[in-house]
Amino acid sequence: MRENKYELPATPLPQGETGAPLTRQERREIVTPYAFEVCPNLLGVPTAHPLRRAIAMGIDGIIISGLAKASLLLILPVMTYLIWFRLQAKKFNHVIVLLLVTAFLAASATWMPELIVEKDSAQEVGETALNADEAMVLAATALKIQAQSCELGCMKKELEKTARMLRKAGVNKVAAVEMMDSLVQGSDFPAEQWPLYRDALITDFPAVAPPKPVEAKPAQPAPQDLPWYLPDENTHSVVAWVKGIFADLGIGVGWAVFYFTATIAWCHGQTIGKKLMRIKVIQLDGKELNLFAAFSRQGGYGAGLATGLLGFMQILWDPNRQAIQDKVASTVVIRLGREKRPLTH
Repeated sequence: MRENKYELPATPLPQGETGAPLTRQERREIVTPYAFEVCPNLLGVPTAHPLRRAIAMGIDGIIISGLAKASLLLILPVMTYLIWFRLQAKKFNHVIVLLLVTAFLAASATWMPELIVEKDSAQEVGETALNADEAMVLAATALKIQAQSCELGCMKKELEKTARMLRKAGVNKVAAVEMMDSLVQGSDFPAEQWPLYRDALITDFPAVAPPKPVEAKPAQPAPQDLPWYLPDENTHSVVAWVKGIFADLGIGVGWAVFYFTATIAWCHGQTIGKKLMRIKVIQLDGKELNLFAAFSRQGGYGAGLATGLLGFMQILWDPNRQAIQDKVASTVVIRLGREKRPLTH
């Protein structure tokens, strides 16, 4: 049977008559290198370390939680941060709008609502539950294995420690294979040695995770249903009341969209978390993001969640440490205050 194989025709590229650059419309009609062009001034600039980006994202997550719960403790710093940068840019119409929004929120919000709701901290992986400490160990192991300084002996040592932890947690073989494979994905561990080494690590793992005892909880009285337009007795602000009405529409997501779009576009590519971690988002062409580009980039966070966090984890193996939101908006996250490095040894 003849193989159905297609090869691009090796025809020479025709030359233009005047040498004038193509317009944006013309660039979209043919394949060009312009979409992948990197600003020469960006070459050699250190990228932000994954751990530094994770810490920044954690700080931003806490801030967004406070915004969604109408906490003045976090609303005022965020609005002050935005107003300061708008004043520096002399965008006084933006400043007036932000001041009006701040005044409304300050009149109806509370200083310190409960930002953390007690939940079961276990995270499901396959059919096995890992608590927060065990999940942190997995994340730390992934960072160590992906580090350039961690050679084969270092990788094996970290993987053996992780296998002991998973065995103690009662992880079954299927879930262990899934987790161990994800740890070494994109690392320098020899691919031909990995299956045998992994099977040796999990040889005594149970085929099925042992069932965990379920604690009996006392029956709670059914809460009294209130009309949709009435807040419950624990609600003390107008913003929280409006939030209750639109809870099913995802008001927390709305705050996230506002926060990431406004701070990235108006504050030179730095959310508050990124500012504290001294990292910055910038386009590959060397320009800062406008509102539309920042809005497009924050939409990539949804794509990262939809891929089971793999879209975020690809910064561990991507050459320029681009996560899925960076691919969407053609951006890169750089480390500030560091000198450029040569592209060759």
